Amino acid sequence: MKKKGIYYGEVYKYTLKATEKSIANCDAGKCYIGQTGNTKKRQGDWDNQNSCYGGPKINRAKKEYPPEDWDREVLFSGFYMKESTRKKKIDAMETAMIRKYDSVNNGFNTSYGRGMKGLHHSKASRQKISQALRGVKKSEAHKKAMSEGKKKAKQRRLRQERKLQRQQQQQSLNSAA
Repeated sequence: MKKKGIYYGEVYKYTLKATEKSIANCDAGKCYIGQTGNTKKRQGDWDNQNSCYGGPKINRAKKEYPPEDWDREVLFSGFYMKESTRKKKIDAMETAMIRKYDSVNNGFNTSYGRGMKGLHHSKASRQKISQALRGVKKSEAHKKAMSEGKKKAKQRRLRQERKLQRQQQQQSLNSAA
């Protein structure tokens, strides 16, 4: 939410209340940690049980348990002069709270903040995938598609690197002025 150059952000926690159903499913007390800059819109998304919210685990839980089965608590909030500052602070606090409440392993978060970034296969999983794919023949169309995908990824990476270099140059010019 933006008001006269001031940006608001908050980190919140939804905790599933102990109901007959949640106790039977061993879900009572599990939580979801999220963040928003627009509480009213995010609350509307939460109240709509059919809307996608924050990942597959919380979406399934939202469909199974109605909004009144959840307690909402604001864990951290603040106002910032810059959107970039708000984003950094709120992202860091969201990650810290997800770790504190262990809501990836013992709750409804699927990653440690900001979507699926940072979620990687373990070494054992990578080895299983590798073993399963060994000896599988790839068609020419598949090989071509993989090649195109790698080329596009390389182009994307180069564009990002150039953009970062331009930003750094601009910052050095601004600090010199």
